[in-house]
Amino acid sequence: MNDRESRLLRRAFLVGALTDAVALVPMLVPGAASLLWGFDDLNAGYRFAMGYGASLMLGWTVLLAWAYQAPIERRFVAVLTVVVIIGLVATEVVAVVSGDVAAWRLAPTWCLQAVLLGLFADAFHYPALRGMAVSSQTPGQQTSQNKP
Repeated sequence: MNDRESRLLRRAFLVGALTDAVALVPMLVPGAASLLWGFDDLNAGYRFAMGYGASLMLGWTVLLAWAYQAPIERRFVAVLTVVVIIGLVATEVVAVVSGDVAAWRLAPTWCLQAVLLGLFADAFHYPALRGMAVSSQTPGQQTSQNKP
């Protein structure tokens, strides 16, 4: 069981770390932010706030890489990552509702975030989901692959 759980967690941590690393580009390169989000006014306040955000994004990238090294022991990082993703989505929704960003510009990001949420939730809840699947089968249905 730990092998499958470990693989799922490692996959989630790796994909999350790579995604975060790529997300640093528009945070640190104003031209990329303009292209991606359509921002024209990249004033000092924006650059200052993005610098703070980039520091946190880099820190989370390192945290995910650290969790990748011992996924079972550090599985709670998956829960924390889900909280962060939900916070990012909430911020993006507010930006769209307030008219600061067009929804079409964030649609690809939302799709990626949905995939990430699925990866992290699946990896974290794998033991419980596996237990429910095994317990719902009659004893004659259990195979060597899904026996505890």
